[in-house]
Amino acid sequence: MEALWLTVLGVLTVGYFALAGFDYGSGLLLPFRNRDETSRLVNPFFLGNEVWLVAAIGVLFAAFPRLEGELLSGAHSTFTLVLAGLVLFMAAVQLRLWWWLVFTGALMVSVGWGLFLAHLLHAPWPVAFVMPVLFAVHGWVFQARQWKLFPVTALLCALPIPLAFSSIDVTGLMAHNDTLSLLAWVAIPIIPLVVLVQWSIVAISSR
Repeated sequence: MEALWLTVLGVLTVGYFALAGFDYGSGLLLPFRNRDETSRLVNPFFLGNEVWLVAAIGVLFAAFPRLEGELLSGAHSTFTLVLAGLVLFMAAVQLRLWWWLVFTGALMVSVGWGLFLAHLLHAPWPVAFVMPVLFAVHGWVFQARQWKLFPVTALLCALPIPLAFSSIDVTGLMAHNDTLSLLAWVAIPIIPLVVLVQWSIVAISSR
């Protein structure tokens, strides 16, 4: 049961960083590219991409209720930065606000995830710049339509935090086995459901 939930959490987390990475990367590139064109390419995707994050957080709280404390310990300011950046980025894109607000939100999110990576690895803070650089490269590949490179940059964005996260010992941090058995009925369809929701949002937004 532990392996099942770790797999589900891992897939959702990898999906989030692989898909949302080009959103944040495109936002980071706004000062250097045609802003209208960049926004037009991102708009159909960014809401669907965030669905993966919502699903991952739901799995984290349901299956690993005591892991939250481990993750937040010493990283409260980092998560505050990520959440503030997410709110700013999504509001700025959705409401068609000034481009520098989109850029600022993307920068806050990417630096926040970079700081979280440094926190997981117990590494010096300059490691935080790894995520903004990876997101920016991923965004450029998406904007330039370099589809042969897209799986490569998606993988580079997706792996650092899940790999660092895998070093945490979750023994004793999971929910009771009876709870996990009930939640397994959610775990089985959750990933296909997330994919369906994402493509539905993209299809509606692209009309």
